[in-house]
Amino acid sequence: MMNFVGLDIGTTSIRAFAFNEDGELVSSSSHTLPVSYPAPGRAEQDPRQILRLSVQTLDDLAKQLPEPPTSLGIANQRETVTAWNRKTLDPISPAISWQDRRGEANCEELKLQGTEEVIRNATGLTLDPYFSATKYSQIASSLDRIRGKDVSMGTLDSWILANLTQRNAPLTDYTNASRTSLFDIGTCQYSQTLGDLFQVPLDMLPEPIASNALFGEIAHPDLREWRGVPIHGVLGDQQASLLGLGCTEFGETKATLGTGTFVLANIGSRADLRVPGIITSIAWNFADKGSTYCLEGSIFSTASLLQWLTDVMGIAERTENLSSIASSVRSSEQVTILPFFAGSGAPWWNESASAVLGGLDSSTSKAHIARAAYESIALQLSEVTKRIADSLGPTVDSLKLDGGLSNLDLLCQLIADQANLQCDASLTAESTAFGAAMVAATGLGAVKVEQIKAKVQTRKSFQPSQNRMASRTRAERWNSYLGKLGLAAE
Repeated sequence: MMNFVGLDIGTTSIRAFAFNEDGELVSSSSHTLPVSYPAPGRAEQDPRQILRLSVQTLDDLAKQLPEPPTSLGIANQRETVTAWNRKTLDPISPAISWQDRRGEANCEELKLQGTEEVIRNATGLTLDPYFSATKYSQIASSLDRIRGKDVSMGTLDSWILANLTQRNAPLTDYTNASRTSLFDIGTCQYSQTLGDLFQVPLDMLPEPIASNALFGEIAHPDLREWRGVPIHGVLGDQQASLLGLGCTEFGETKATLGTGTFVLANIGSRADLRVPGIITSIAWNFADKGSTYCLEGSIFSTASLLQWLTDVMGIAERTENLSSIASSVRSSEQVTILPFFAGSGAPWWNESASAVLGGLDSSTSKAHIARAAYESIALQLSEVTKRIADSLGPTVDSLKLDGGLSNLDLLCQLIADQANLQCDASLTAESTAFGAAMVAATGLGAVKVEQIKAKVQTRKSFQPSQNRMASRTRAERWNSYLGKLGLAAE
């Protein structure tokens, strides 16, 4: 029996799942991964801890399996970066999280230089500290020239790959490279022009290769059960989710509801497709097929908003209780939340935007605030999907949902109502790991891309409400608050 394993290196946890040839879950293991916020606008993680927990998670999983794993695929939080000594594999910087905003000043300076269009045309990305380039720049500026000769910098996939395979020459895949703001998605090469703009030495970065290429065999001394198992696939986590939900055809769209929300739509071979406020990335690149591209809208605060309601506002003792509290009222009344704790992502891309909690009066209850939080997620998501649907036309006729919050019926229904689309919540919230496992399976030749869709199961489908008045009212109130902040799509 073949067992394809997907390792998902997420923001707050590291998880590994084994699937059989039919796509059925065989076993799983997970460990919580902490994030440090040492100062306003800064978010970091310990690369040693990321490696240790990855190894532990894989070791735990192997002990559950009756046979050694057939292959490993890796999915990772895409824009988080770190640096290490390529000879000793010792880390020499913290892992700077995708949530980190310390590159804002750098981005503002580049905007004043009029470089936005150059960056967008080459990379498909907007100019924002969310992406990796400014984080690489921060690390590079802290290293002297002598020390830098033996330094590699990379996204977390390349850090984990180097250690699992014990290779000194770092590798990454095209999807992760496409999130750096340093990679031309048309030519599939790093751009020296962009490296100079961001002051990032490109020779420190990992070599990008096809997403289902052979990245090496596992040789880590603490993974004896895994020794020799091929790592035959790497994808950025959201691209892995797109594949894992079976969105393999033009126009098929998904939204992952996790720490943030990420809406991706498959646009086939159209690297040149541009939509205001929406970014373009490589969805995957297979050795025998070339690149498939995707449109993406990144929303920064989703589960983190619900955590804030619990930890700071005291709306509930646990985030799991918020749904029942929000369901106890039929409307948020006038309460409106703009959860821009780390600036606004798509489609406004304003790093200086602040969070808003408005519309309160003496009758406002905890339930109204909780419901307004769910509505804010649906409103942001619907704005992104509308822009994607307007550009792609009738091919966007439904939305696939996954991620931890896709188990919340209230939220799924609000998204269906606000986006006016059928929403299909995945039976498993772990589509990211499934996508990572499947990309490795395609690399081995055991699974074809066209077969993945048939392996995907839906937990529940949500139809949009026939009464559109409530959705329009929510949108009008939301837009009025956006107007007060002066937000508009790029």
